Amino acid sequence: MLRRKLTQKRHHDAEAIPKLEEDQGTNEQKRHFLYPELKMAQEEEKLASLEEAVLGGANNVVDILSQKSEIILEQKRRDEAEEESQKKWQDSDDEEDDKNRFEIDNPSWAGNFHDEDSADSDEEALVSHSHNVLASSTSLPSSSLSFKRVTDANKEDPSSDAIHSVQFHPKATVLLAGGMDNTLRLFAIDGCKNNKIHSAFLERTPVLGAKFSRDGSEIIIGSKHRSFYIYDLEGNDGFTFRPKVKGLQVSSMSQFEISPDGRFIAFLGNEGYVHLFSQKSHELVESLKTNGQVISVTFSADGKFLYTFGAEGRVYVFDLHTRDCIHNFLDDGCVSGKSIDVSPDRRYIALGDECGIVNVYNHESAMASREPKPIKHIKNLTTSCDEVRFNSHSEILALRTKSTNGGVRLVHLPSLTVFPSFPRSTELDLKTVLAMAFSPSSGYFALGNIRGKCPLYRLEHYSKY
Repeated sequence: MLRRKLTQKRHHDAEAIPKLEEDQGTNEQKRHFLYPELKMAQEEEKLASLEEAVLGGANNVVDILSQKSEIILEQKRRDEAEEESQKKWQDSDDEEDDKNRFEIDNPSWAGNFHDEDSADSDEEALVSHSHNVLASSTSLPSSSLSFKRVTDANKEDPSSDAIHSVQFHPKATVLLAGGMDNTLRLFAIDGCKNNKIHSAFLERTPVLGAKFSRDGSEIIIGSKHRSFYIYDLEGNDGFTFRPKVKGLQVSSMSQFEISPDGRFIAFLGNEGYVHLFSQKSHELVESLKTNGQVISVTFSADGKFLYTFGAEGRVYVFDLHTRDCIHNFLDDGCVSGKSIDVSPDRRYIALGDECGIVNVYNHESAMASREPKPIKHIKNLTTSCDEVRFNSHSEILALRTKSTNGGVRLVHLPSLTVFPSFPRSTELDLKTVLAMAFSPSSGYFALGNIRGKCPLYRLEHYSKY
């Protein structure tokens, strides 16, 4: 068609030239009028030759344009299908601006968390948000800890009451905060803005305990009653209420731990019981029994063993394959046990008691004796040690007490020395700390306090989120 139009135009121009010769008088006048028309005709011939060289003949032009149209339509169908399949949260209490901001700020993390490859982008996200505070990750030096206090994790939407739960998502750069105002809040952590991306309110249910499931697709919420809740992050189910189990030895289900292998939720019960629920079906699997009240539990990094610590100061170790107690030992000098954790490399066991003493044991030695001797007594806390927590590299042990303002300390491993600079003495706004958490690769360390804030630290030694 393009060639036909050009041919018609040339015929029209050829007919116009004689008319000009007939109408004009002198040769000088003829040249004056003919030159522009001849030049135009020559340019059109060149254009036609170029068109044929690039696109081929007229039939080929139609074919190529048709192929391009099909490619454009196919790409459009793919884009529409991808947009249709992408999952997004929708909440009646969110403003339109909040919805738009969620889709822009963090559109990729709330998809299907069963895909293990989704964790690959975490380092890129941290690099893009952390600017020049990143450093290479080698062995952590014992002399000093390089850290930076950054924007509070929940600055965009602080809690109106005390925060009892903080936890980082296992695969996305997202922090969960929950507390006494009955609200779960999720924040996109970048250390700068930490935009709020979601919130959910629970009627008459303070969030005393909340944790992500191992694959990150759900949030388990404990309660002060003999029941708990599941919040679905992938679908549209929202909150699912799990009613109390008849005959269950438990007065509340606010304290629990999630197994790293994705199999169990361990709820602390009464009279020495620990109740194992399935992470998949959320049904009771079995109840384990110890002597004395259980105060704290933890899993081994592979999820094969459960460790309990209680009021009598004795540790019980259960094989979760057979559900048998395979070992127990007495914590040296313990008055009443308060907290326990096992390092991810299974090199250390840390035990905190109500006097603030933290005993660190060599794991192998502790498992070989009923009365092992600790390799270190840490006495930097003067009040009850309510929580002990190893980071993912087994290089830092965090200690927390809720009985004093700013009651958090970080211990270097394997030197077992306390970092004197953390927290800084000028940080008077920490107040009573009720929760703490490391991000998956220890790039961040978060706290939750009685004022409803989440102080956030960038541990500059670690390059990954």
